[in-house]
Amino acid sequence: MQKNYSVISACDNLLRKVLPILLVLALPWAAAGQSTPPTLTWSTDTTRIRIGEQIHLGLEVRAPKDALVDFPELRFQSDSMEVVGRSKIDTSYKRDEAIYRITYRLTSFEKGKYLVPAIEVKAGESILTTDPFQVQVSTVEVDTLRQARYGIKDIRTDRYTAGEVFRKYYWILIALAVAALLAWEIWRIVKRRRENRLPPEMLLSPYERAKFRLDRLDREKLLEKGQVKDFYIALTDVIRLYLDEQYGIPAPESTSDQTLRDVRKLPLTREQYGKLRDLLLDADLVKFAKMFPSAPENERYRQYTEELVESLRPAEAPQDTPQAQQQQQRKEEEKHVGD
Repeated sequence: MQKNYSVISACDNLLRKVLPILLVLALPWAAAGQSTPPTLTWSTDTTRIRIGEQIHLGLEVRAPKDALVDFPELRFQSDSMEVVGRSKIDTSYKRDEAIYRITYRLTSFEKGKYLVPAIEVKAGESILTTDPFQVQVSTVEVDTLRQARYGIKDIRTDRYTAGEVFRKYYWILIALAVAALLAWEIWRIVKRRRENRLPPEMLLSPYERAKFRLDRLDREKLLEKGQVKDFYIALTDVIRLYLDEQYGIPAPESTSDQTLRDVRKLPLTREQYGKLRDLLLDADLVKFAKMFPSAPENERYRQYTEELVESLRPAEAPQDTPQAQQQQQRKEEEKHVGD
């Protein structure tokens, strides 16, 4: 009995000495089995800009490799601050951790102080947020004291009255009137001949020309040929020419920012304005920064263009169709018979 007790006591002492050692050795494996929670860091190159300058807002997310990270499509509720672009997501790996980086470009065209709200980024099951920060937007100061000055001008003589001008220059006025009539008649003749030589596209309304150009772009299949830049040039030309021909906005000769300012007077919703802004700014990145959008983005911008053309289509007056003309002629004949 005493011998059994001694064996049990020896085993107990051995376990007390070995068990702590085993626990210490098992800690690295236990720590390796636990993944590091996602983290978010952010930074800006400045919080003070002048009108039209840009702020670069950088976000960096560190998360496990198997975690799905979703950066938001940043939008502001007011028009005071605008997002003019975002970089591609830069991904790198460090052991079992993935590092995702992205940069947003912000700007404003109105003087004042504006609050950039907190930005939410989803990383796996976690929601990470930045801190809100304030942006100071100032105008470009002009030193009026250094502006050029002009000398004193001579005293102007009294202007002629209409009667005096006519009596003095009546023969010139008659010659100008005759020249104007001749020029108008020549213009009518040239216009009539030019209309006869115009391609079918130019005989259509601005809306029909925009639809014709979209169909022609689809038939050219530029994306299938790898001509992404030519595709976006043709796509933005459709909407720029339509704005010029339908509403007199000089979009073909304007920059994207100038065009976006000019279209604010058109009956566009906030969503439609956002689609036009995304189309023009991303097309600029394709043309000048050699960006290559994905196939879904190409299809989406093609759809955006058609939706914008439809939404900007003016209400048409009722047209005289052949059926309506026949009915009107029939009514006039019945009226003459009754008389």
